[in-house]
Amino acid sequence: MTFDELFVAATGKPGPYPWQRDLAVRSEPAAVISAPTGAGKTEAVLLDWLWRRLFHPDPEERRRTPRRLVYALPMRVLVEQTLTRVRDALDSLWRERILERPLRAYPLMGGRADDSWVLEPENEAVLVGTIDMLLSRALNRGFGRGRSSWPIDFGLVNNDCLWVFDEVQLMDAAVATSCQLEAFRRRFGTVGPARTLWMSATLDLTWLATRDHGAPTETLLAQVSADDRAGPLGQRLRARKTLIRAAVDPTDARTVARLVLEEHEALANVPDVPRLTVAIANTVERAVKLYEELKRLLPQTVESVLLHSRFRPADRESRVARLQETPPAGGRIVVSTQVIEAGVDLDAGALVTELAPWASMVQRAGRLNRTGGRTSSPARLVWLDPGEDRLEKLYRPYELEALRQTLSDLLRLDGVPFSPDDIENFMGADATRRSRLLGPRPVTLFLRAPDLVDLFDTDPTLDGDDPDVGRFIRIGEDLDVGVAWRDFPADGGPPEHDPLPTPDEVCPVPVWERRRLAELGPWRWSYARRRWERATSEEDVHAGDLLLLSSAAGGYDTDLGWTGKSGGHVAPVTVAASAAQGDTDADDPDSLRPGRWISLNDHTRDVLKELREILARVELDREWAQALELAALAHDTGKAHAEFQGRLRRWAGEDPPDEAVYAKAPDKMRWRPPFAFRHELVSALLLLERGARSRDLDLAAYLVAAHHGKLRLTPRLLPDDQDPERVLCLGVCEGDEVPELILDGERFGPLRVDLSLMRIGDLKETTWIERVLDLRDRFGVFRLAYLEALLRAADQRASEK
Repeated sequence: MTFDELFVAATGKPGPYPWQRDLAVRSEPAAVISAPTGAGKTEAVLLDWLWRRLFHPDPEERRRTPRRLVYALPMRVLVEQTLTRVRDALDSLWRERILERPLRAYPLMGGRADDSWVLEPENEAVLVGTIDMLLSRALNRGFGRGRSSWPIDFGLVNNDCLWVFDEVQLMDAAVATSCQLEAFRRRFGTVGPARTLWMSATLDLTWLATRDHGAPTETLLAQVSADDRAGPLGQRLRARKTLIRAAVDPTDARTVARLVLEEHEALANVPDVPRLTVAIANTVERAVKLYEELKRLLPQTVESVLLHSRFRPADRESRVARLQETPPAGGRIVVSTQVIEAGVDLDAGALVTELAPWASMVQRAGRLNRTGGRTSSPARLVWLDPGEDRLEKLYRPYELEALRQTLSDLLRLDGVPFSPDDIENFMGADATRRSRLLGPRPVTLFLRAPDLVDLFDTDPTLDGDDPDVGRFIRIGEDLDVGVAWRDFPADGGPPEHDPLPTPDEVCPVPVWERRRLAELGPWRWSYARRRWERATSEEDVHAGDLLLLSSAAGGYDTDLGWTGKSGGHVAPVTVAASAAQGDTDADDPDSLRPGRWISLNDHTRDVLKELREILARVELDREWAQALELAALAHDTGKAHAEFQGRLRRWAGEDPPDEAVYAKAPDKMRWRPPFAFRHELVSALLLLERGARSRDLDLAAYLVAAHHGKLRLTPRLLPDDQDPERVLCLGVCEGDEVPELILDGERFGPLRVDLSLMRIGDLKETTWIERVLDLRDRFGVFRLAYLEALLRAADQRASEK
């Protein structure tokens, strides 16, 4: 099958644009795509990856193309749109029987994360998510995931993956982090190919140069060509739009509203549809004021929609959904902040915008006459010139010098065409000129190699907290407070055992609103003490805090978003509890099965079968595969311990059907153990003692210990392990007796538990920590976590049968 045939079958279009075809047939895959809005970047990267992975005539090219496509975007609304387009293409290929088996696309964003893909590490998959959800997983601190699941995601998204970062100009800290991760994958090594692709309509290659990652060369850049301009894409590239200067103070909401209304009324007698005007403000405060002023001026036949970042996710998404609906007779006016700059598929007939940096002005222009089909609309891009004096007071959230530079350029361009081709001609091919127009990459924290290596350890710090990886993803995260609303008495406080708010409940609020927040009586979550504490003054509110307000306190309006005004009831968002809830050391849900007992022999046989099915499809070093098979055989041998067998009886409320050793029992009694007992520690000790603690068994023993994500690098002492009369670790007692058992013809035990291996700084032998650190350094953090993920996938698949 040729690429053109695949493209037609997936999209239903007559064929790919020339640049899309060039992307797929080039000998070396591109690292950067620079193409204007509407040029078909999403379909291009999806089908380029799919063709190289499954249909390329060269087997070596198929082998060196990663198994998973990870598509990272800066905003939830972009995820929704991209996911729909990806699924439509994959569904078309399945219906046409071009794919041998269904290929799924999985969403990963706050409040909607489908993590079932981790159970099929041997299958091709497309992950579409926000940079927050995806990069946090790549940094071993997956947002919305329980601690024990972090290493699974870490292993799978850093190996055998093609990462695509779309709309790079909106990503600030994530850009540098993506570059550093690309460099570290090369340095530490991966299982299978792994590479990164960056995309934007406004991208400077120098943004991709970091301490450990060099900027891609021009040979790795894909972009539209002369053939595209001569073909169907040319209409978009030449789409008519004109820059018009308006000397207006952006803070004068009434004057700006009248200007917006004038532009909208100019579309009344134009046959182009829909009748749509967009107004863009640089701050939420000015956008809200403009929206309220427009609502006072507009006739009922004109609909107005407000978009900004200070909404709860569902409220924001409902507004984006309205944009896809047919507008009323008088048309629609959309008032927005910078959130509209990318991905929101609008084709406006008129646009009014505040002054912004050059890259933002180009993105905003992409919402005007987007397809080039508005042949009758004036397609005026009216930009507000505040004057030099006001500019010094109004430049936030941008840099003053960037706005001054853009102001100088726009004054030279007033009244001239501003199509994508016109913009490209103005920017020119000179790298220095392009860099000046686009500006430098934002100054952010750099992820260093020691930072990444430290993140391999998923245990909490001594104060119970975890490293903050959000600082490597977004600069703005440090400036926001997360606020949720729940039903509870304002003077009584939230219920002690309620789950933490999920991302769907949280509205981001700027930290400089702390005074107004404090007046609403917030409760602040203390991560160190694991409880809600009253924030009695603005000094108690800090950037990054999670706050909870009584629904009777007010502060939010579903039409306006965050207001900070007291009074009025805020309806709580009803959502399921986060997957991170209840991920404690005592939990062992995989050992509970509805309705039946499962013997250790049967479960072990099932795990080995699932693992071998995985290994048959992935390319793995023979020694690693053998270690995985040995780990699968030994992973649950610790369940032969009398404590665990007794727990199964208490869960079931009955004795097992015979004298066999059992791995799972029916959870009839809903009993919860009073203290942790980690059977995987016993399993690892049984395996090591079987080989006289040989270092050759270190890899298999580590995979056994880590197969629930509770015991990896550090053997922790739990509160219940503090016993002056016994030596305990993770609920396992020194001197405990474990009987002999035989699995698949292999003998394990008997064992008298010796915990000396778990001590820190034992001078007589190599300790557990030293063994794991040696594995980490020999295999690299990515490959070692990948092996963990394979065994855990096999175990979970077997457990679900």
